[in-house]
Amino acid sequence: MIHALDMKRDEMDRDFRIFSTHVDTSDLRPLLMRLLPDQGSIEVQRDVEGKEHAWHRHATDETLVVLEGSVRFYWDQGEKICGPGTVISLPAGMLHGSVALEGGAVYLIAFHSVNLPQHG
Repeated sequence: MIHALDMKRDEMDRDFRIFSTHVDTSDLRPLLMRLLPDQGSIEVQRDVEGKEHAWHRHATDETLVVLEGSVRFYWDQGEKICGPGTVISLPAGMLHGSVALEGGAVYLIAFHSVNLPQHG
């Protein structure tokens, strides 16, 4: 298995995706069940307006789904404002950060790659 820490930048960028299509967050049960690993948990994160998670990386893949509010998500190639239903998928080792915007944000974090049927 190749980890992002061992990948060249162009290979890593191909794996990083912020989806412009949105998942349905009105009924959370199917989404939660899809995000949960076979064994373990996911995280529910609430950030107050202005909370920044400065540049960092993780040893595992990550899938985030914004439930409420919005965040400015940034990486070395750019940034994007992400609102409710936005799905962010990034490989292990990808340098990134985020800032919660006006009103703050609530989002789910799964520490593995998730193939949600609503996006490709």
